[in-house]
Amino acid sequence: MHPYSGSPGKNWPLERFQELERGFPVEWAAGPDGYRFDDLMDLARWIAGADLFVGNDSGITHLAAAVGTPVVALFGPTDPDVWGPRGERVSVVRARSMGEISSSTVRLAMDRLLGRTGPG
Repeated sequence: MHPYSGSPGKNWPLERFQELERGFPVEWAAGPDGYRFDDLMDLARWIAGADLFVGNDSGITHLAAAVGTPVVALFGPTDPDVWGPRGERVSVVRARSMGEISSSTVRLAMDRLLGRTGPG
């Protein structure tokens, strides 16, 4: 998970990211207790090894999609049709503001990308 972006208005509340930890093994990129990378190539390699990436409207989310990792991209004030990451394994969750996105909606998108059906 990468809970940050270049603008506070494009950040989903950190507490909601933390809610997603229940039932999933989570590693954080630049989050609380997370990994930090000085080199984008190292970050790309690390993300490429993930089963799933969840992140805000940010360059790191685009990087995750570019390396082929399944991505749940969270969008509020910007248009994902213009600014969203591309790829067959990208699921965009969008609302007018980031605070309107529920953790249950994100969890459903995660489950779909992981091929899970039913509660998880």
